[in-house]
Amino acid sequence: MKNQHIMKISVLALAGIICAVGVGKTQASAAETASALKVEIGQKFIAPELKLKENTYVLDYKKADVSGDSVEDQVILVGTKELIDGSLDAYASDLSIVVQDGKTQKYVQYDWMSNVDGTLSGEFGREPNLIIGDYTGDKVDDIIVTAPQGGNGGYVDHIALAWEENKLKAIFADNEYTVKE
Repeated sequence: MKNQHIMKISVLALAGIICAVGVGKTQASAAETASALKVEIGQKFIAPELKLKENTYVLDYKKADVSGDSVEDQVILVGTKELIDGSLDAYASDLSIVVQDGKTQKYVQYDWMSNVDGTLSGEFGREPNLIIGDYTGDKVDDIIVTAPQGGNGGYVDHIALAWEENKLKAIFADNEYTVKE
């Protein structure tokens, strides 16, 4: 009889250890998910702390240390898209560059604005993209965004951004109407 109790206690203890390990892994996995947002090109982008429209999508995405703290950041180009005949339009408007700081996990957002016929509005483009590299020579990656305008003229707008004082700052824009903060 005594051996049966010892056997039951051993089985219960083993089950408790297995449950504790399983719960620990689940909690660690949930913490990793919360700190590193999963980003996929073509998917809706939702970050409640940012002021983005409901139809905001990820247009391009890169990982690079743009903040200069030796920790990889998430650089996300987002814009609004409309459904046309059941498919997402190739054009995106209200272009914004969002950086999720790898160290703090906080977001920094830069809205690329332009003046169209006297009205300030969000920059737009056909399949815009990100280019990451050190363009200022300070050994910290900077961000260039290209926004092809489409049509017969072959126009492409560009903006270059650098991380300064925990925010993104425009260092070059070939669109003279870009708002510089």
